Amino acid sequence: MKSFIRGFIALSALVIFSLQTFAGSADDVKQNIIKQAKSMGVEPAIVLSIAKTESGFNQNARSVSGHIGVFQLSHHTAKHMGLDPYKLEDNIKGGITYYKNMYERFGSMELAVAAFNAGPESVKRHNNTVPKHSQNFVSRIMADYKYYKGIGI
Repeated sequence: MKSFIRGFIALSALVIFSLQTFAGSADDVKQNIIKQAKSMGVEPAIVLSIAKTESGFNQNARSVSGHIGVFQLSHHTAKHMGLDPYKLEDNIKGGITYYKNMYERFGSMELAVAAFNAGPESVKRHNNTVPKHSQNFVSRIMADYKYYKGIGI
């Protein structure tokens, strides 16, 4: 029994290591986000901040509500964009695209971030202000944004 448990633990560690390696390190994910953001005309510091808060740059992150990956995309949002949220490149593209769409719709980083978190209809229902339930999320994102801008990203 002990050898079975040791074998199971070793196999579990190998699977976890393989998944982390397959998804890329946090530094690889950050570089991918920066590259895609620049190519899409989005400020890298803001989308890095969103990814940090959403998943800690972990493509294997899953929420209890079923959101997936670095940008915690829903199946519905990813499908609507023709993307696979389980693929790192697609997840990053989808997250940046969604943020960009929200920025174009609301015209400010804070409202775009609030819409990213709570949905655009929630922001609209709150007369284009940050809903109370998103204020902490927006504050964390904006603090990280200032940090990333301060280090030249």
